[in-house]
Amino acid sequence: MSNWLQTMPTAEAYGLNKVLFELHHKADDLTAYRDDPEAYLDRYDLTPRARAAVRGNDVAELYLVGANPYLLRAHCIGMRIPEAESLAALRGAGKKEDHHG
Repeated sequence: MSNWLQTMPTAEAYGLNKVLFELHHKADDLTAYRDDPEAYLDRYDLTPRARAAVRGNDVAELYLVGANPYLLRAHCIGMRIPEAESLAALRGAGKKEDHHG
């Protein structure tokens, strides 16, 4: 079983998925994030790459870091990222990976 591109989810992916889960499944977390994103993210031990992906709503980068597909979808909905935009980002993630890899 794999988590997107990873055979075994990394610690980076775990931290990212924890943020995405709590952000969209715990009462008041989305409001806290919207009020002060930096303070909210300071609660978590995120890599700079994962933190930047969350802050920038970079769907392709979230995917490449290892975001769970259901949590990524919830994040796109919660942050009101248009579906066409999120799907285009996912389609382009392979091209982005070619440049990072």
